[in-house]
Amino acid sequence: MDEKAEKYNIQGLHLVNTGRLTEAIKLFSKAINVDPDFADAYHNRGETYLLLNRYVEGNTDIQKAKGLRSGKFRTRKREKTARLNMQEVDSIYDTVFPVGTRDNDSEPLEFDDSFYDYVFSDDAIESGEAWDGIAQPVTEPDAFPAILEFIGGKRIEVAGAIPFRPTNNDISLIRQDGHVERVIPLEHLGCVRMAGIPAEFARNKNAACHVEVIETVDGNLYHEAIHPQQDLPGVLFGFSTKEDSRFTYTLIPTGNIRQRCQQRFLGDILLEKRFIGNDILKHALDEHQQTKSMKLGRILAQKAQVLYSTIEEELAKAKQGSAAGLKTGEILLASGLVSEQQVLEALEDQENMQNMKIGHFLIEKGVIQEKEVYISLAEKFRIPFVDLRTQKVSKKILTLLPRKLVLQNEILPIALDNGKLTVAVLRPDVSSLGKTVLKEVKCREVQFVLTQPTHLRNIINLLYKKIGMGR
Repeated sequence: MDEKAEKYNIQGLHLVNTGRLTEAIKLFSKAINVDPDFADAYHNRGETYLLLNRYVEGNTDIQKAKGLRSGKFRTRKREKTARLNMQEVDSIYDTVFPVGTRDNDSEPLEFDDSFYDYVFSDDAIESGEAWDGIAQPVTEPDAFPAILEFIGGKRIEVAGAIPFRPTNNDISLIRQDGHVERVIPLEHLGCVRMAGIPAEFARNKNAACHVEVIETVDGNLYHEAIHPQQDLPGVLFGFSTKEDSRFTYTLIPTGNIRQRCQQRFLGDILLEKRFIGNDILKHALDEHQQTKSMKLGRILAQKAQVLYSTIEEELAKAKQGSAAGLKTGEILLASGLVSEQQVLEALEDQENMQNMKIGHFLIEKGVIQEKEVYISLAEKFRIPFVDLRTQKVSKKILTLLPRKLVLQNEILPIALDNGKLTVAVLRPDVSSLGKTVLKEVKCREVQFVLTQPTHLRNIINLLYKKIGMGR
């Protein structure tokens, strides 16, 4: 067997398993060009053609492979090969072509029977079982009409779809005549909407299904009622929020989610967790609203320690005189009741009050603890909460991110486990930070966790400003 043809063939299989069918066909064709009697390459190309609905070409290649194997065209003695147990490897490509050996590794490989049953289906094809699965009507009860929304914007509607087939990472599409049309990796999709769902899933929404706003990596936003029990790794399961939609059920691949946020008020979560009582919260919300709408004149009265009635008097006189049309700060500054510095400070305070979130207001007023607010924010934004007092962080971890990046963004690397870097943050909106961190650290994934700002800032000030750890 030609070693170059074998390599093209194996690389083609890798592309099939990642859904890149057109590219895979090119590699199988290269293998055939190098070795025209290579039955496996014909068979693999034929199966790939069938996945693309190119039935004439697919059946021609499969028949050619059968002929070569039966000796009808030519009999070839198979070379001695090394055996590879596919149940013991994580990645076909990385196991066959380990880094550093992809250009000079010439040892042929033979895959075990379980792999052939899954990818090649040699035995099944010969007995007709695999073709029956492709060509005959599907009778499984869990095929339902569906809308598939791809990453990048493409959208298709199909007569039937079977999620998690042939693996938990795929969805099989069924034509109206019941035939299997194609298999799509879930990682290519932003959202799948289905008219039905397999029996193991919950059938109806309940009070625990909170509506979330979910942003996918391509910027699309989805408003879905997410079920609290999530049993399948890699997929978020929920229900459509659209009234009278026949596509009731929603599946969103978690690998394509940029950010999640519950469509709930923070106060509702605080009440649910019993961090605050209903009456106290109601009074705090009223005061918060009054604070946000506080007039500049009242703020200046407090800063300049002047009676508010005096401020009102001066403003009333200005409206009737030549100062009509001037702003409050200009009028009071001209009257001598306040200084320029006090006006500038009051304007800044007013802006801060108008932008103050209810959580910060509750902390500032001493109504609730900072930790309780941030635990609730973590739940709202579906991001883990971590108490830094319980964390043990090595100096090596702390130096993974540049000192400038840590100080600018107020973030802290706290753990690195199996290629996943955990970074503590004080703001739940971290969608733009992921790429920045990945540029600095050689890891496969970044996980952000929310923590108390006071603790995080104290640690950063101690370690990075005074001692100057990091680059």
